[in-house]
Amino acid sequence: MKILLIISWRNIWRNPVRSLIIIGSVMTGLWAGIFVSSLSHGMIRQGFKTRIEHQVSHIQIHHPDYQRNRVVSSNIPNFKNIYDRLEKSDEIRGFTGRTRVDGMIQTASVTRGVTIIGINPDMETQTTQFAENIREGDYFGSIDRNPILVGRKLAEKMKLELRSRLVLTFQDLSGDITAGSFRVCGIYETVNSTTDEQQVYVLQTDISRLLGGDVIIHEIAILAENMDVVGPFAETLRTHFPNLLVREWMEIAPDLMYMHEMSSIVLMVVVGIILFALAFGLVNTMLMSVFERTRELGMLMSVGMNKLKVFTLILLETTYLTLLGSSLAILAGLISIAAFSKTGIDLSAVGGDSMNDFGFDALVYPALDPEFFLYLIILVILAAILSALYPAYKALMLKPAEAVRKD
Repeated sequence: MKILLIISWRNIWRNPVRSLIIIGSVMTGLWAGIFVSSLSHGMIRQGFKTRIEHQVSHIQIHHPDYQRNRVVSSNIPNFKNIYDRLEKSDEIRGFTGRTRVDGMIQTASVTRGVTIIGINPDMETQTTQFAENIREGDYFGSIDRNPILVGRKLAEKMKLELRSRLVLTFQDLSGDITAGSFRVCGIYETVNSTTDEQQVYVLQTDISRLLGGDVIIHEIAILAENMDVVGPFAETLRTHFPNLLVREWMEIAPDLMYMHEMSSIVLMVVVGIILFALAFGLVNTMLMSVFERTRELGMLMSVGMNKLKVFTLILLETTYLTLLGSSLAILAGLISIAAFSKTGIDLSAVGGDSMNDFGFDALVYPALDPEFFLYLIILVILAAILSALYPAYKALMLKPAEAVRKD
């Protein structure tokens, strides 16, 4: 076997130009696949993290009827007991209670439907860092009475500015229509411009007063310390509060679950397609090598080299070319990912607004999980074996007596 390793290594350098070209093509194609995969994975991971930590959270608690009819009266009656339980827990990073009301936002010339979210500013900041999204104005600081935060996209469509006056109309606890006058204290912008256009934020005390209650909570959002504790902690909450609806993030946003599960599979499919295309180049190179060495292979078989060794020789040569190219590709990929993982790549010039419509940030930080490279190595080895099969078959079909007479 050692002799075959040495012979096969020498064989690939008998025509160095051709070998370097195929190694270069494998390296370039695979590096492109790795880097594009890192961009895609980084974008998906950022979108997943942003939606979990800034919108969905890991666990949400609602009144069972709220998800069905979304009426104001379907609020959480014992939310203070839940607060006490959460404050004593070491498994969570933060939690916040929200008041959610569907209503209308109206200016002198425009009326639109929105979701009105009443928040406790301190609790919301500890859970979702929402204050970091303020682009103009402040976080409920400059307006003394009924301040409101509106999304930038909504502000542009309704021509709202700081201190603009608007009216919110909605149903109160009794089912009657009520309204309140608010002034814009801040304009926020998240990575999801669609959501920004549909939601406005007010103080929980202000909206609860207009609804006709003290503090009304429709939703409690919980951010866990890590993903591993989400399931067990949610089950604990279901045990302690059986009359409430406790849902994990994958139930709240099934599209996130699908994206989380499918992202790695899609990346490997992309790399597999690239390797499949590169395999044709490898097959062509090895076929040329076999045809050029027909007389030599015939002589080797004439002096006793069996078919298994001939097959192994072709396989080793193909594997050398593939592993050299893929090793350089992985090295180049790691360097590229490391170079951009801190600064990011700004894609705003090529569709940043469209990315925001789907909840993705235009500044993408490339990233790949270690498991990706393990699967990649397996795919590379598999591609090398498959690429060697046809050239090896052609070599095995040579008849020694005829092969040695060819020029």
